[in-house]
Amino acid sequence: MRKLLIAFLLLVGTSAANAQAYRPLNIQRSENVTVNSKEGIVVQATTINDDKSFTVTFMNSNYNNDGERNTDIFEWYLSYKGKRVSDYYTEAIRCRQTGSRTVYYWPNTVPAGHEKYVSVQLGREPRKKDRRDDD
Repeated sequence: MRKLLIAFLLLVGTSAANAQAYRPLNIQRSENVTVNSKEGIVVQATTINDDKSFTVTFMNSNYNNDGERNTDIFEWYLSYKGKRVSDYYTEAIRCRQTGSRTVYYWPNTVPAGHEKYVSVQLGREPRKKDRRDDD
């Protein structure tokens, strides 16, 4: 009887020890977070295409916070000599990722041959103090 009791206790003890090793893992999913900010956004490349369009490549150089998968949303536009020559565009890029978009500037706003002077501006155009300042 003693042998049977010892064998039973050994069986229960090893089963309990093995059950400890196979506890279910509690895996947390990362939370998707959207940040409205242009901080950390870098214009990697601006390419002028044959059809007078621009391909702009952005990189989000920010890092994710613990437990989050951040996506930065920002606005941008094309400008020539300090004036906006395109619509506003909105981009959403995850941290440490790149994204690109091909856009056109407005007709008759950039003289032929001056396309290389068109630049990318992040954010929105500054507001004028007086609407009569617009050209």
